[in-house]
Amino acid sequence: MPDQSVIVTIDNFHARKLNNERRIFVYLPPSYGRDLSKRYPVLYMHAGQRAFAPAAPGTESWNIHLAADRLISEGAMEEIIIVAIAHVRPVESNEYYHFSAPMEEMKAGIRCSGLDYEDFLVHDLKPHIDEHFRTLSDPANTGLIGSSAGALSTYHTGFRRPDVFGKLIMLSPYFVKAQLDETSETKLREEELYRSFDGLPKPPLKLWLDIGDAEGLFLPRHIRDFASGLMAQGFKYGEELAYLEQPDAAHQEADWGERVHIPLLYMFGRPGNAISLELRGRDVIGLTGMQSHLNALLQYDSGLAMTILDGAYRVEDPDVLTVLPDGMIVPKRTGSTVITLYAGGLETSKTITVVEEMSHFVTVRMDAEVPVEPEMADYIFGGMGMKLALTGENRYTGTFIVPRDSGYRFRFTRGFRKFELDAVGNTLPNRSFRACEDMTLYYQIERWDGASAQAQVRRSYADPTF
Repeated sequence: MPDQSVIVTIDNFHARKLNNERRIFVYLPPSYGRDLSKRYPVLYMHAGQRAFAPAAPGTESWNIHLAADRLISEGAMEEIIIVAIAHVRPVESNEYYHFSAPMEEMKAGIRCSGLDYEDFLVHDLKPHIDEHFRTLSDPANTGLIGSSAGALSTYHTGFRRPDVFGKLIMLSPYFVKAQLDETSETKLREEELYRSFDGLPKPPLKLWLDIGDAEGLFLPRHIRDFASGLMAQGFKYGEELAYLEQPDAAHQEADWGERVHIPLLYMFGRPGNAISLELRGRDVIGLTGMQSHLNALLQYDSGLAMTILDGAYRVEDPDVLTVLPDGMIVPKRTGSTVITLYAGGLETSKTITVVEEMSHFVTVRMDAEVPVEPEMADYIFGGMGMKLALTGENRYTGTFIVPRDSGYRFRFTRGFRKFELDAVGNTLPNRSFRACEDMTLYYQIERWDGASAQAQVRRSYADPTF
């Protein structure tokens, strides 16, 4: 029988400065119990209660152990230890924010305890893991992984402590909080949550950044622009930095789990051979209006994938447009032309047409019919702050101006984690749409989870991934 990986649980692990306790889950790779002389790289993972199993019924898990097991068994990745750190839900403080939290959390009195959490990682947890497990403890063999606000923590911790953590994996990082705001010129209110380390010496780090293109107002441009800024600081693309814009992926555990094998391969595996190159993005763009980017996806036979940010593009008619290395299209006049990209020993082409204008935003109207209850909530919520008001006995309506081409995958809620269900009480799959044009959407909600409660419409101040 082949060796099996195991997961060890450490209960009530104390964080001195935070003065709290949590569970720690330690994944030990298949050979750990057999080869007693071998030492292993270590990947520390935020929100670890969802690393290997759902944190609660009806929630999702990354199942990162299954991804690691598969890659190890295929010989695509070296064996590693994964230390999954359960998160302490924010009540008075949020461990994932080092310097500033979203404005509504600050107004609610939620302070930032990220510096103390960083101290816990560096001075409490890592020494314990290095003492009790056979680790390779140097920065080149020590990584951090997190999503959403956990990715924000990974960034700040890693750039502050490159002497401890040399590999940073950031999935859908919560670098910018964007909210719909029809009163602003951009129709969005954007709040930057990260602190730039530009101007300091470039640290010896290897970085992974990604974002789904159906994460609503977690917009790809926030992370793509951030990655371009890192390249400007000197991070060499493909070797020290990689970025992926994952098609149709949403801001949720299931989607992070579906692609976590990709950064694992990048950090601890072999890339393999490039097997496909695809140019995704608009076929029709405007001479004025929205900026357009290509998502140049390069796939490898190992399963690795990344978006090309240093591409070599050729434009058949450069009087119509040019394409920058990161995929940004710069239109010059109306007309059509063929663009060709060369990358990874492959090439692919796409025809782009430039018209006079393509507006930045489109209008989405939502109508939702719900079951009649004795006490109807004033509002229900769709994806990313889409608040629908009660406009009839059992009908909710909302109209929203959103960025063109933004993608949404969501379930309706009437409060924090008070999701819609199907007629027999089962969890529904996500609803989805992409806002390419003005549209009106009609929905039928069959059932809510739990009894009717007006108070359930209160939004939680917790991290959006919880």
